[in-house]
Amino acid sequence: MRSLLNGFQSVGVIGVGVVGGAVRHYFESQGVPPLLYDPAKRLGSLAEINAAGLVFVCVPTPYAPGHGFDDSAVEQAIAPLRGSKTIVIKSTVLPGTTRKFQERFPEHRVLFNPEFLRERSAVEDFLKPDRQIVGVCGDDREEGERLLKLLPPAPHTAVVPAEAAELTKYATNAFLALKVTFANELYDLCAALGADYGLVKEGIAVDERIGASHLDVLDGGYRGYGGKCLPKDTMALLDLADDLGVILDLLKAAHGVNLRLNPPVPLRRRPELRSPARAEAESKVA
Repeated sequence: MRSLLNGFQSVGVIGVGVVGGAVRHYFESQGVPPLLYDPAKRLGSLAEINAAGLVFVCVPTPYAPGHGFDDSAVEQAIAPLRGSKTIVIKSTVLPGTTRKFQERFPEHRVLFNPEFLRERSAVEDFLKPDRQIVGVCGDDREEGERLLKLLPPAPHTAVVPAEAAELTKYATNAFLALKVTFANELYDLCAALGADYGLVKEGIAVDERIGASHLDVLDGGYRGYGGKCLPKDTMALLDLADDLGVILDLLKAAHGVNLRLNPPVPLRRRPELRSPARAEAESKVA
């Protein structure tokens, strides 16, 4: 146990859903049952989780109507932690979030380790990752390397600045959203031509540059991209780009197509997230 923990006294997991459950399973399979804290599921307590030296934060970060990206659950998870811990955020958070919490809670070391799990096979994906990335703030590279040794090995590993790790997660989901959108439009084109989309899909999926994932148009019984991650992460990334004055026309178009294919979830913005210049311009238009 001591060898696996690589110097950490014990491991804790806050939020035992899909991601937290996969983290829990991994450590249990290694003979290191983690301390658990999930008030919604009546698991554990603050006193118990505070006994851990390494804490994985696996709580939801939804896109809330009228508010946008919401990381309040992450803050609520970190705020009660006492002492000096290594905190690993696995929740999907916008670039700059890990650094924000590092500055807000300087007594801890706050790292970011993005998850690339499929909901249906989260445990298996966690055990056999295709990449293992740790985002760090400042001079915490050594702590990032220490964490890497604790996690399941992967063909690609990297310790990078937190913002790069955070954006890697969003870029992955945004690209998958684009791929789903393309597949849906190709499906409509096939229908108009009387062509068999299944045959076309098979023909392009064998191209290693494209692959077969996210080409099933009716996956889950609906069209477009849905589920817990792609819609909220796409909207949050569009909001971030808008705040920075960066034009993401391709992703915005994909979002528009998805609204047509699925019940609409409009982009809704928090006024305080807009730049002063943008807010002033919008008020004049109004």
